[in-house]
Amino acid sequence: MGIKVSSCYIYPLKSGSGVSVDKLELTQRGPKHDRLWMLVHDQGPNRGQFITQREKSCEKLALVKAFPNGDRSTNFSRPSGETLVVSVSDLSLYDGVVHVWGDECAAMDAGITVAHWFSDYLGQPCRLVRMPNDFVRPADPVYSRQGDRVSFADGFPLLVTNTASLDLLRKHLPANTEIGMERFRPNLVLEGAEPFEEDIIHEIKIGDVILEFVKPCARCKITTIDQVEGCSPSNEPLRTLGLVRHGKAGQLQGLFFGQNAIPRELGTVRTGDHVEIRSKKPLHPVFENVALKPDFSAIPKTVRQL
Repeated sequence: MGIKVSSCYIYPLKSGSGVSVDKLELTQRGPKHDRLWMLVHDQGPNRGQFITQREKSCEKLALVKAFPNGDRSTNFSRPSGETLVVSVSDLSLYDGVVHVWGDECAAMDAGITVAHWFSDYLGQPCRLVRMPNDFVRPADPVYSRQGDRVSFADGFPLLVTNTASLDLLRKHLPANTEIGMERFRPNLVLEGAEPFEEDIIHEIKIGDVILEFVKPCARCKITTIDQVEGCSPSNEPLRTLGLVRHGKAGQLQGLFFGQNAIPRELGTVRTGDHVEIRSKKPLHPVFENVALKPDFSAIPKTVRQL
């Protein structure tokens, strides 16, 4: 049967609802339309700082849907059914810079009417901004090459997860705890691989596309937020990840699930596409003492090792 693409997702608004799509058109920044929009604080010392579901009272960002209309505009909707269309041609340069973690980025501002629409929903002053087409935000330099770039995503163009890894993780969750893959907010979900095989993959090829797996993804509070209800019913799966996937090696530490990836050859990835493992790599030291990691006896050894 082999490994194939199980599902694909984009997140047009950073920390907003995920959109299931049949295909991903990959750009250097990652999937087309992925995390080009972002909300930022509009007052006080945090003005220009990015807003995500991690913040108090912002869990309901998960319920804001965004659907791109090509490159011209995006439809936003709230749970109440209210909708808003924001045209790219109506944007103006943001007064200042916006901040994503330690990065300062140029941005285009959607204006005061749009700001009021989102501020009313979140209960705090905010602005909607979009990354300019010509702006280059470098990917995390510790794990990338010169010239690698990213949108308003946390640090990398894509996140790849594996259905078998989630199936195994679920066996360690408390009884009656339901955790879907949407909690991990991946762009690309693989099926047919062994549990946590992604931890030792260096590159995969899907049609013309080549993706390099560059860093294990450390997970945060957002995994505890129900992406359908917009609330956090418990501290799962973080609690269980802390027991079975907590690792530390040098400056890298965290609760890990999934792999951050960078496109090396661009193209289109479709649901159902065959996935070829081009090369593998040694297991990262961060996984040395974790309970859940690849079972090397179950993984074919026919792929080139780095």
